[in-house]
Amino acid sequence: MVRADDPTAASPVDSQKRSKKEAQMRAKARAAGRESERRSNSKRRRSKRAASPLWAYSLHSREILILDDPAAPSAAAINAFFRCRTTTQQATIPPELIARILEAAEHFDAAQVMVVSGYRSPKFNLSLRKKGRQVAAKSQHTLGHAIDFYLPGVPVQKLYRWLREHHDGGVGFYPVSEFVHIDTGRKRTWRGT
Repeated sequence: MVRADDPTAASPVDSQKRSKKEAQMRAKARAAGRESERRSNSKRRRSKRAASPLWAYSLHSREILILDDPAAPSAAAINAFFRCRTTTQQATIPPELIARILEAAEHFDAAQVMVVSGYRSPKFNLSLRKKGRQVAAKSQHTLGHAIDFYLPGVPVQKLYRWLREHHDGGVGFYPVSEFVHIDTGRKRTWRGT
């Protein structure tokens, strides 16, 4: 039995303080547990990505190219994959465009890249302009310096905003067609359909 004059006896005020302190400590422990779980999930995602490589799928040629294979694809394989879809001519695709696509896919934890367009021969580019398509007369595509793509499951507007912050060249947003454009030209942005 605790006596009222016992100095070790807990007063109601001390009990409230202790309860409040215990609640704060439990909250901190839960927050630390959530942070630990988040880090663990991040490691699992990275190891999952290592188990399943990032592959690019060309919507026109229906070909697949593994982009983050440990034995990275050769420049020749990349140039052949991003070739003009009508003339089959090739151009040298800048490595920084491939690197930017890899960074975007990693950021959004994507396993696929859907490629709409890579290199376009000047002849094909002109035919698209004559048909009224939204293509520039001096398009970066005709130099092999541009790629149009999207990441399945990632909202195009979200991808566009991320690229605007992280890409040093041109970034185009095509919300109706649902793809983004990146190129190695000067830093600029625009909106198409």
